[in-house]
Amino acid sequence: MAKIDYWGQLKQNIQRGIDGYNVGLPTGFNRLNTHISNIQQKRYTTVGGATGTGKTAYVDSAYLFHPYEYLKTGESKHSLEIIYYSLEIPPEEKLAKFVCFKLWELYGIYIDSKTLYSEGKLKIPKEVFSVISELEDYFSEMQDEVLTFRSSMSPDYMYKDLMGYAEKRGKVIRNSDGIIIEYKPNDPHLITEIIIDHANLITPNKQDRNQKAAIDRASKMLVFFRNMFKFSPIVVSQFNRGIEGMDRKEQNSQEPQLSDFKETGATQEDANVVLALFNPFRYGMERHRGYPVFKLKRRYRSAHVLKNRGGADGLVIGLHFMGEIGKFKELPTAKELEDNPKLLQKILSYGEQKK
Repeated sequence: MAKIDYWGQLKQNIQRGIDGYNVGLPTGFNRLNTHISNIQQKRYTTVGGATGTGKTAYVDSAYLFHPYEYLKTGESKHSLEIIYYSLEIPPEEKLAKFVCFKLWELYGIYIDSKTLYSEGKLKIPKEVFSVISELEDYFSEMQDEVLTFRSSMSPDYMYKDLMGYAEKRGKVIRNSDGIIIEYKPNDPHLITEIIIDHANLITPNKQDRNQKAAIDRASKMLVFFRNMFKFSPIVVSQFNRGIEGMDRKEQNSQEPQLSDFKETGATQEDANVVLALFNPFRYGMERHRGYPVFKLKRRYRSAHVLKNRGGADGLVIGLHFMGEIGKFKELPTAKELEDNPKLLQKILSYGEQKK
């Protein structure tokens, strides 16, 4: 049996860091970046939360828009490609959300997807319609350079899909028994994100007894692609309803826990990093970790680092969330808001300039 030079791999990766190739790509959330060391190759991240907390919007912001925008500055030594299994929202509807996001960021136009589609009695303003065409090149370029959508997925399909992708972007080396023992990528600095939104909608194959079995098997495949090909899975997962139970309310322990993940424990057990989003306003909390929820109301979210392999967990950061356009922004600390009422007032008025 051929000896694999793990010591040599270790020294090579240390040197990569010295040369600046382990900086990674930013998520756009500075305190979180410091804690989890940005977006990296070979990192499995699970993002969980109850319904309506903004999990998908957070992933789109942190793992698509922010790293893509950073790459366009030319300051990164990395390249990026994203395979996005959008299992809940059809790609065209996701694009509509993306358009609303960019309309706000680029033009200060505040419009949700229902107005974009002129649903019911809503009508898209003519001046907004005329601006939308200016975004076509932006999103066309994004799809040409980094983003590929998939609208359905089973474990078997994902394995075949990702193997085909890997073989086109490097050399897969197998032993005499056909077992993959090494991978040599064409671009060693490429970060490949595998986004699954969300795990609970993975389609079981015949061999999967139930939904849990399908999620478990898909997660083990993602571990294989992380370890062998240095892919970076980002898996969105729903919480079960236990977080809303009376016992949690009575114990004042409604903040996210690893045990809250629905269907299976595999996606958090296999992950390097587990993040969870929380909406205290939904549970009638007036304050949360010092933040004035009674003022921020439905705009407030908190992000919790529940697991951080190789680093410290337990970090909680406050976020401002504009759900209509999927926009997240890191809040100053609760102490900074308490000491500066004008800053809080500025945040409260942010996003109120509707069309």
